[in-house]
Amino acid sequence: MSLCVQLSLQGVAVLVIGGGRIAYRKCCQLEQEGAELVVIAKQFDACFQGAAYPCITDSYRPQQLQGKMLVLACCDDLITNRQICADAKQAGIFAMSVQQNCGASMHALAVEEAAEYVLAAGTKGASPLLARQMLKEMNAVVKKNYASRIAMLRKLRQYILQHIQKEERPQLLSRLVRLSQRDLYCIEQALQGKGLQLVCFHGVKEDVSQELENFCAAIEHRKTNLVAAAAFLFEGVSDTSAQPVAQWLQIVKSLHIPVTLVPMLFQNGRYYSRLLSIKSENVRVKPLMFQERSEVWQCLQEVRRESGCANLLVIYHSCVDGAFSELLQGLMKEDVHFHAVHEKQTMDCILPWREESVAILPMYMLRGSHYRKDSDGGSALVQSLQKQNCSVHVLQASCIELRAFQEFIIQKME
Repeated sequence: MSLCVQLSLQGVAVLVIGGGRIAYRKCCQLEQEGAELVVIAKQFDACFQGAAYPCITDSYRPQQLQGKMLVLACCDDLITNRQICADAKQAGIFAMSVQQNCGASMHALAVEEAAEYVLAAGTKGASPLLARQMLKEMNAVVKKNYASRIAMLRKLRQYILQHIQKEERPQLLSRLVRLSQRDLYCIEQALQGKGLQLVCFHGVKEDVSQELENFCAAIEHRKTNLVAAAAFLFEGVSDTSAQPVAQWLQIVKSLHIPVTLVPMLFQNGRYYSRLLSIKSENVRVKPLMFQERSEVWQCLQEVRRESGCANLLVIYHSCVDGAFSELLQGLMKEDVHFHAVHEKQTMDCILPWREESVAILPMYMLRGSHYRKDSDGGSALVQSLQKQNCSVHVLQASCIELRAFQEFIIQKME
């Protein structure tokens, strides 16, 4: 076992034994870090000419270790390097060696240091060049996925240390680490006074993070006094795209941030009841949006108009005999150019159109498994319409991506 640490060598007395090119490269690194260098060697390579530190032509002797904190064994001879490391251990001095199996107490790693993080990689001397390649690839991933999050977590950590009770800090910091860059931004903005809107979806297993990020950005573009974050009500799905509502509530409670829960649900069922049960002084819950027939109808008419088709077929997922299902069935009676079918009944439904253009809307908030099934251009429903000589256009967008629904939702967030 070993402990990986980052040392500050500013003003530290370091002895380098060896005068070859490898020793010179080590000296350049140590000099850059501000170490007080002394180099001893029987002979020096030309690269040492003009060095700003003492270069003493001499053979190695244990007495030369006196007063030093670190020694680098950079000789060509394995026996000498082993002896240097053994002498350093006896004298209580850290030792490094350019050769393996010398009993060195320290080993150098390839290092990449950025403004927000430090990365190190090593191969235990097997291949320094491979260590550099590993580090390059690691840095590309960290720079893309973590650098901005680290900067935000640094600010939030400072806030937590100043304002949150000591016993609450560990769990809160642990929860914040799980948040995406987007979510951390929302927390930061909420602490600065913007209203936090938590848009609450049932949840999907698929990665819809980009879809959610675009939707939240659209909300903030229209509502500049708000920040919007997405959360899932069903905790059985992956948190790749969004954190569970319960996780969010624990965070905002610890940080004393008021929050408004916006239900992204079509049906007044158990998930909306769960949101209502959470309601408190600092947790507001918005009413369900898609309950008025005229408002839903206006959205659907705009979708049909923008599709360029004469007819609109909606595939929906909710209780078959629920209120939202009744709402859609009522709209069907009012307009012959509109038809709705439950996703479990797509194989058995009889469609009224012949030789007409039909837009199919898989009416789901997110592009989850139900959406993917019902947006398939080769589905039985599409084939049935094609057999009736209809031209079919399957809309490849979830509800939060469609302009009509998106504008309606954001308007309701007043």
